[in-house]
Amino acid sequence: MSNEPEPDERIKTPAMILMRRLAACVLIVGLSASAIVLATASAEADEDDAGFYTSSVNSSKKYRGDLERIGGKAAVAAAEFNEWFDGLWHGRRLAGTLAALSIGASLLCFLASRVLPPDE
Repeated sequence: MSNEPEPDERIKTPAMILMRRLAACVLIVGLSASAIVLATASAEADEDDAGFYTSSVNSSKKYRGDLERIGGKAAVAAAEFNEWFDGLWHGRRLAGTLAALSIGASLLCFLASRVLPPDE
């Protein structure tokens, strides 16, 4: 009946507490920003703004054929990836991107707090 902690129970150090608070702050701020972007973005603006120039030029079969002839299938795949990645930073997709990034960063901070060594 001693007051010593069990071997499984870890002592929370100030660094662990700080990292967990940072994880919570990152999650709250990121999800709040995502909600604000989602509330202010309209569905029409999402379709109009995302790749206006690139979608009209790069979606033609002639452009895709020329690109494949010059750079191969890898160039076509890279162009498609670039169009997709560019679309993540506009309108409602930006809200999802912000939410995913904030959840990921918060999870990394929380996991970092778990692996911190206890103070001696």
